[in-house]
Amino acid sequence: MFEPEEFYGNIEYKLYIGSQKNDRIFSQFLFRMREGNGKAIYIIGITDKGKLHIRDIKLIYKSIKNFLNIVENYAHYKIKLFTYNSYVYSIITLYNYDIVKKIEFIT
Repeated sequence: MFEPEEFYGNIEYKLYIGSQKNDRIFSQFLFRMREGNGKAIYIIGITDKGKLHIRDIKLIYKSIKNFLNIVENYAHYKIKLFTYNSYVYSIITLYNYDIVKKIEFIT
């Protein structure tokens, strides 16, 4: 349904976001925000190859909650839920155009 995930760019695919690996998720978030000049798009419920995989909406809700616990203080966001056949996925669009300046200052 989707093209495979690209290494560069502001789009990140996540099959599921658990409550572990917060530092890694945050680092990826900053990378995607920098790549998108302050805008990142996360698609949750999809493999890196672009295949839908999740059928349980509760897993998507848990992933969204876990993700927002990590990044909610660093960007504004919009969440959309979708179904396709028996699959469910979410697209989260994040914005913070000032974060790029802060990231460049840190690095």
